Amino acid sequence: MSSFLRNRRLLFIILAIVVLLAGGGWYYHSQVLPAQTPSPAAETIRTTRVRRGDLVITASGTGTLIPSTEVDLGFSAGGVLAEVLVEVGDRVEAGAVLARLDDTDARSEVTQAEISLRLVELELATLSKEPDAAELAAAQASLADAQASLDDLTTPPTAEELAAARDNLVSAQKALESLLAGPTQEEVLIAKADLQTAEIDLQEAQAAYDKVAWRPGVSATSEAMELWRASTAYEKAKATYDQAVAGPTEEELAAARATVAEAQTQFDTLEQGPDPQELAAAQAKVDQAQAELDALLAGASSEELETAQLDVEQARITLASAQAQLEDTVLKAPFAGIVTAVEAQAGENVGSEAIITLADLDHPLIELYLDETDLDKIAVGYEVEVVFDALPDETFHGHVTQVTPTLVEVDSVATVQALAALDEEGLGNPRLLPAGLNASVDVIAGRAENALLVPVEALREFSPGKYAVFVMVGGQLEMRPVEVGLMDVTSAQIISGLEQGDEVSTGIMETK
Repeated sequence: MSSFLRNRRLLFIILAIVVLLAGGGWYYHSQVLPAQTPSPAAETIRTTRVRRGDLVITASGTGTLIPSTEVDLGFSAGGVLAEVLVEVGDRVEAGAVLARLDDTDARSEVTQAEISLRLVELELATLSKEPDAAELAAAQASLADAQASLDDLTTPPTAEELAAARDNLVSAQKALESLLAGPTQEEVLIAKADLQTAEIDLQEAQAAYDKVAWRPGVSATSEAMELWRASTAYEKAKATYDQAVAGPTEEELAAARATVAEAQTQFDTLEQGPDPQELAAAQAKVDQAQAELDALLAGASSEELETAQLDVEQARITLASAQAQLEDTVLKAPFAGIVTAVEAQAGENVGSEAIITLADLDHPLIELYLDETDLDKIAVGYEVEVVFDALPDETFHGHVTQVTPTLVEVDSVATVQALAALDEEGLGNPRLLPAGLNASVDVIAGRAENALLVPVEALREFSPGKYAVFVMVGGQLEMRPVEVGLMDVTSAQIISGLEQGDEVSTGIMETK
């Protein structure tokens, strides 16, 4: 309240000064000048009416249309370009395949990594699972067999076993000696007699068969059966005679000697006991079977399980890396847009350099520049009006989305750089707005519609940011404080303190 009183006091002082000056001016012009000049002059106070209207504060600059997003695309690793699926000007959706590399090697790496992972997973599963009944039974049976073999070696033979082994050896030796001696003369004569008897029987059977051979179904007669029996007996008798005359074959002698050697070994083993090497081998088999059974019962150790798990993790990492390399053989669009450049063809050997450029022209931006003196007239969110040089009859609207925090030099002149997004509903067909279009840009720093307006000349600033105007009331000037809003070089918005139609002073004008 005290501030308001101080302002009113200041206003009254100013008004008094104005009145004194006006009085002095009246005296000077009415009394002094008439005596000095032949043609007296008069002073007139200029006034205007408070009106309603629109006030727009703008800052003008230049701009260029740029894509909202533009990216140069290439493969992460080089290779032979198998195919390029797009051309300049093609519109693609996000995720669309743009190009492919030859992926033969990459697919092979993935397959090998999958096999390696499966193998280590099986190994981990084997170590982790509990032994089943069949595995335990097999391990226990192996241990029992090994123990039985060891017991046989370490248990002394009985008298009966020694006697049986000795008899077996003697029998084998006699059989070998008999083969070596060959058949006796008596055995040869007996074999010869048996052969002659069999031959006579065969002749008689043949004669009897010949008598009925003409009959149908002769094969089922007794004569035919008798002929078959006689033939078989003859062949057997002949073989026995031939063997008696020829003596034993080499195979028979070898088999007989082997039988003697085996019988001798069995007898010696029983009589002398096992040798140290044989005993050690039997004991080793028992120990191995016991260890296998214990391992089966105990399961895998924590170290073995940890190692197997690490192997699985490593195999998964290797597979993921191989799959990523396979995926990298396909170049996809990261967003929907238009292809603006293609720098390679199928069959070329490419590296990691960019080969395709993709731009989003559906949401274009204006890169605009203002003089640095207009820095106070731009901020994020401010409206912009854009007129392209190529489309002078159409105005596009948008809003500021970014203001560069530092001034930039353009043609050696410090300027304010900013970005503005165009309103999509006013774009129409985005293809009509190619990137690179030059434009004139107006930034709307403020807008007041149907506001109370007075000329800037009517304002009197009595302290920083505080204003008053002289209002004509009953033919006299009355100072009135006002609240001012937007202001340009010609007009000011009055927020409070005046009414539409009020007559305000804009200064003094001399008339003759």
